[in-house]
Amino acid sequence: MTLLLPLVVGAALGLVLGLLGGGGGILAVPLLLVLGMSMDQASTASLVVVGIGAAAGLLMHARSGRVDWRIGLLFGLLGTVGAVAGARLSFVADDRLQLGGLVVLLLFAGWGMIRQRRPDTESDQDAAPAPNWWRAVLFASGVGLITGFFGVGGGFVTVPALVLALRMPMKRASATALVVILVNVTAAFLARGTAHLDLTVTAWISGAAAVGAVAGALLQTRVGTTPLQRGFGVLLLAVAGYETAVILAG
Repeated sequence: MTLLLPLVVGAALGLVLGLLGGGGGILAVPLLLVLGMSMDQASTASLVVVGIGAAAGLLMHARSGRVDWRIGLLFGLLGTVGAVAGARLSFVADDRLQLGGLVVLLLFAGWGMIRQRRPDTESDQDAAPAPNWWRAVLFASGVGLITGFFGVGGGFVTVPALVLALRMPMKRASATALVVILVNVTAAFLARGTAHLDLTVTAWISGAAAVGAVAGALLQTRVGTTPLQRGFGVLLLAVAGYETAVILAG
C-alpha cells in the first residue's frame, strides 16, 4: 500500500470532523475497509483516527468560543458506559448486522437534519436552552453505545441530537460534538484494546486527520448555518447509500 492513499483518507476524515463535528467516524470505517483492513481492524483504527482528529478540531473551535463544555462533557461522560458495552458487543456481532444497523441510523439522522428548519440569523455563539435531563441521559447513553458498537465517533448522532432534541445552534452543536466524540472514542478504544490495531498505518492516517480537522474548523466560519446543517444531512444519506451497496454486494 502506498503512503499517499492513507494520507488522503486521513485528511478527508479530519476535514469533515473539523467542519461538521461528526461524520468522520462513519466515513472512516468504510474507507479503512477499502485500504484492506478487516472490519475489526477498521473499527478499532477509526477510534484512534477520529479521536486525534476530534482533539485537533476541538482546540480550534474552543479558541473561537463555540464549545458548550457543560453539555459536551455531560454527553461524553454519560456515554462512556454505553461505549464500553457497545465495544464488547461488537466482537460477537455479525458484520452485516453492524452495517445494517448503521444504515438505519444514518437514514433517520440524515433525514431529520435535512427536514429541520433553522433561522439563518441564529448565532453560533448562542447557548442551548436548559436541557431536559432525562432526554439528555437517554441520548448520551445511546450515542455511547453506538460509538462502541460501530467503531465510530458518534458525532453523526450527537450533532442531530444536540440540534433536534436540545435546540442547539448548528455551529455550536458541531463544535460541542467534538467533546463527546473525544470522550466516547477514548472509552471505546480502551475497551477494545490494540489487538486489532495496525499501528503504522493508523499513525499516518491520524496525523493527516489532525491537519484536516484544523483546516475544517477554520473553514466553518465561512459557511452559513443552513448549508452546513443540510450538508451534514446529505452526507449521512450518501454514506447510508454506500453502506447499503456494500451489504447487497456482500
